[in-house]
Amino acid sequence: LVAVNALGMGQYAFLLPKSEAIPRVTVDGTTEAVVVPGGSSAPLTAGADAELECPPLPENALTVPLIRLAYGRSGDKGDSCNVGIIARRPEYLPWIANQITAAAVADYLHHLVKGRVTRYALPGIGALNLVLENSLGGGGMASLRSDPLGKGMAQIVLAMPVRVPQDLL
Repeated sequence: LVAVNALGMGQYAFLLPKSEAIPRVTVDGTTEAVVVPGGSSAPLTAGADAELECPPLPENALTVPLIRLAYGRSGDKGDSCNVGIIARRPEYLPWIANQITAAAVADYLHHLVKGRVTRYALPGIGALNLVLENSLGGGGMASLRSDPLGKGMAQIVLAMPVRVPQDLL
């Protein structure tokens, strides 16, 4: 919620039960409720099917930065950061999923992430989603960091080293 007061604009955060958040649209003075189609109410399961079968590495394996195998996007919400890692080619996903684990990312980003790292598989699009809790020094409005937002966090993750067979590249 953004409100205007005598001092200007201010941001006010609050929790509201989803059942009380009824979307409405007003057009020409007529207000109508908007029906939001329901989706699956099943919660996501961390790590579900993200551990794809990965054959043993051959002796000629190379170490490359993850950016050679994947694209990345990230964003923030409060003090948490969301990082999406998308395989550039489907055959890269087993190698990515095998090495870009929640534990590996937590270790790689230990200087930034003070909370839990949770990884989710995004089946059908060859991607992983990483949620980095307590990773932004309190978030945009509270952090003393020079870059308190998570917009660049994917670039940091894309620098992680990954071992792959030479002929895969």
